Amino acid sequence: MADLYANLDGHISKGPTAWVSVRDGTSGTADSSLNKNENGVSVYAVAAGRGTNYSVTRTFMHFDTSGISGNVSMAKLFVRGFSSNNGSVIAVKSDAFGGDGGTALAGADYDNIVGFSAGASLAGNATTYSSNGPFLTTGWSVAAYNNMGATSDLKSDMQNNDSVIVCLMDYTNDYLNTPPGSTGTFSSGIVYSEMTGTGNDPYIQYTEDASGYTHDVMGVAAASIGEINSVAIANVGKVIGV
Repeated sequence: MADLYANLDGHISKGPTAWVSVRDGTSGTADSSLNKNENGVSVYAVAAGRGTNYSVTRTFMHFDTSGISGNVSMAKLFVRGFSSNNGSVIAVKSDAFGGDGGTALAGADYDNIVGFSAGASLAGNATTYSSNGPFLTTGWSVAAYNNMGATSDLKSDMQNNDSVIVCLMDYTNDYLNTPPGSTGTFSSGIVYSEMTGTGNDPYIQYTEDASGYTHDVMGVAAASIGEINSVAIANVGKVIGV
């Protein structure tokens, strides 16, 4: 197994304003400087005159997967939490950071979520990356890593793309496009890569299967063979049709 740490991350917030404006907004305020944020994934509802105003925060993470070429047979997304206030978290595919990690997180990345459509729930539309959860209410660890698992889509993108970009968002309200039924803060804290060292950084633990020819040849284990007829084992697909 290997660990791949996020090399870019941060969060984008929007509001307070009307639900349709904050949830379906195209730009917010980006911040990539904090080492942790108690509202890293959140929805906030506050009374405003005769109605309610809302704020939404989404977290984005970029992983450089250019060094992965073999089949990713196992993967788990780990995110360190440190607070929880009746929040909920789900991981979905994003195309923030310029889509390839080439640019810093920007306010305009707020709605850069694959499958996002204004006015619609993301259920059945987004590409979900977390197989565990969604993490609801007290299910989010505030003192340890949260194992979010990984879907086949995440494993496939790790194998086939040079970048994997994750958006962590509120599930109950933001993902499902349903405003909170009461005022208050519904949040889950996130620890980011800006925290000193890597002991708290977001990371993906994965297993990459060996590529190339994997069978024994004349009684010699494939792991002990470097070349076959001067061809590197990683480039050998078959030997005499096998």
